[in-house]
Amino acid sequence: MPGGRLVLHVGAMKSGTTFVQSRLFAHRELLQERGIRVPGRRRRSQVLAVQQLLRGGGPMWDKHAAAVSRHDGTSVISVELLGPAPTAVVQALRDGVDAEVEVVLTARDLNRSVPAMWQETVQNGRSWGWHDYVIGARTDRPSARRGAPATEPGRAFWIQQDLVRLARTWASVFGPERVTVVTVPPPGSAPELLWWRFAGVVGPELDGLTSAPDPNESLGAASATAMRRLNELLDAEGLLFPQGHQLRKRLLTKQVLAARKSAEPAIGLGVLPWVTEEADAQRRGLVDLGVRLVGDWADLTPVDVPGIDPETLDDREVGEAALAGLAGLLAALTRSAGPDADPA
Repeated sequence: MPGGRLVLHVGAMKSGTTFVQSRLFAHRELLQERGIRVPGRRRRSQVLAVQQLLRGGGPMWDKHAAAVSRHDGTSVISVELLGPAPTAVVQALRDGVDAEVEVVLTARDLNRSVPAMWQETVQNGRSWGWHDYVIGARTDRPSARRGAPATEPGRAFWIQQDLVRLARTWASVFGPERVTVVTVPPPGSAPELLWWRFAGVVGPELDGLTSAPDPNESLGAASATAMRRLNELLDAEGLLFPQGHQLRKRLLTKQVLAARKSAEPAIGLGVLPWVTEEADAQRRGLVDLGVRLVGDWADLTPVDVPGIDPETLDDREVGEAALAGLAGLLAALTRSAGPDADPA
């Protein structure tokens, strides 16, 4: 019998995953003293290991699996890329880790997920328009779709946000009793509530950890629109994402443009009828699967997202965001070059 326990946090995307991961790694050494192992020296290590697993395996994943298997207490791996993993990958994970596995699926209400996912796809090099994205999500919603998705935006959204499909895959391998849905609290809730819920699954060793040094900031409407247009121009130059990933996402979006969020209108979305219908279908599907719940199913009730339709922005607002992004990018590159850089 396995000697240890692995809490495997698999997403969904944009459901507080970066918040959880940042706090785990900020306190990695303290957690080790408390008997909780977080494999990898930094968060990126777990991402790279999981990417290897998704491609069929590799030395970094083997190292993480061995670290979990050697530990006779609780280990935690948190990577949202695992959420939509196919059954064969989930089975390979099960067979390669000598531990009792508990799967955690954090889940956010569907209406908040739509704008969050759109701006994230823009950060990841996509150039789908806002309206096309919302229409795609509606067209390819699981409760109405028959067969393959009809749109690329819809396919991309539901790969990450079809909570029932994600939970069903993991439950088919580990059993529904080992799959826990942790709901993201609604707006206005205590800031620590999601962490308390996650800690309720992992154990009391997570109590008292309060820092979160690396939030995954989203973009305002103007910056997201500027990035969408930039992606179109780079695609036309043959520079398809992830080429330039460090400059485009790590520096330009996550540092420069994310810092402008408070100065821009947010991406807004009122609750549409199809969103309510799909959220109800997801909730029923999760209940029918028999997975464990931490939180409240009511947390998945869609709520309005305050803000604007990004396609109503005028060119001046988008241009200001683009110029701010260019200035911030050049400033960062100039500072990194140092005072002795060749002016020629």
